[in-house]
Formats: sequence, structure tokens, C-alpha cells
Amino acid sequence: MTKPLETPKELADRVGLPVTNIRYLIREDMLDHIYTAPGQRNPKIPNGAWEKYVSQFTVKAQKAASRMSRSGQRNEMASDE
Repeated sequence: MTKPLETPKELADRVGLPVTNIRYLIREDMLDHIYTAPGQRNPKIPNGAWEKYVSQFTVKAQKAASRMSRSGQRNEMASDE
């Protein structure tokens, strides 16, 4: 049975990131969380919050031939292929 809430440390251990990164995402309101103590202390992350964050902020890769630099020229890496 999985726990309905995780601490930032438990989530960090599960996903392989430093706990400081998880706390940053909480502080910037990028990761769903709740506070279990008054004064916005002791945040907990509900089940599925990490998966939601990953799907929401995943950047889709472009095809190599369609990559363009800011000047409108093809990217050197794309032209080497």
C-alpha cells in the first residue's frame, strides 16, 4: 500500500533528486503540496503530484531537420547530421 502523502525527503529519495530541488519546486508553487502545520511549515506531497509535474513541464524534442536558431538559420548540429 502506498502512502497518500510523502515528505520532500521521501519524494527526493524516490525520484533520485536532491531534497533541495524538491523544496525549491514547492516554494515556487510548481509542485502540488499541502501544509500539515500552521505557518506554511511541514509540506507534504500528495500521490501523483510528481507525475503531474513531469507531464506538465516536459518539453517535447524537435526533429533535427526542423530545428532553427534565433536568426532563422539552421542549427550547426542539425546541419552536421
